Amino acid sequence: MRDCGSTFLVLALAAGCATTDVQKTARARAAGAGRSAVVIFAAPPRSTLWLYQGVDDGAGWTCDGAAGQPLQVTSEAGFVMAKLPARTGKETYAIGAIETAGASDRHLRSGPNAKVPVFNAVPGKVTLVGGVKVLDVGEGVSLLPDPSVTRARAARFLASKNRREKHRGNRTSVAVANGKMSWVAMPDSCERR
Repeated sequence: MRDCGSTFLVLALAAGCATTDVQKTARARAAGAGRSAVVIFAAPPRSTLWLYQGVDDGAGWTCDGAAGQPLQVTSEAGFVMAKLPARTGKETYAIGAIETAGASDRHLRSGPNAKVPVFNAVPGKVTLVGGVKVLDVGEGVSLLPDPSVTRARAARFLASKNRREKHRGNRTSVAVANGKMSWVAMPDSCERR
């Protein structure tokens, strides 16, 4: 049997892990066009999150042209694993909205002091960017960093996911690269519609 490589396996696994419930952005990027990235981050179990594309221009983070078209992903066993179009450097994704299991009417607190996590999606890699946990704040919720997230926990999640896949004969181990989340103010123009 030929070894197809860990990248192929992970990309195949990721194809069914994240649900995109929106249109793809119309703007094509010249650098890395069509290249995919696999991003992993911890999130509350059975939560739905919306990822927004944006740019950090040095003065602040702003939504890209796809502000009304976020990507929807869901957590499984406390992790989100999403195959995304690559975004590197100043081009990032932000977790702009979350709906936790059993609390569908809760939303992220907005305003100039509300911070949301942003991260890159590096092409051709499986990257652990961190984790988030939810804090109830008045009528909404805030996201906080989850320092308990480790590469070892992400690797265990991937291994268990690999065991559940149909192709049980190909158990290629996957290297998980370290990424990071930064925290920025979410502009009102990015709100989910």
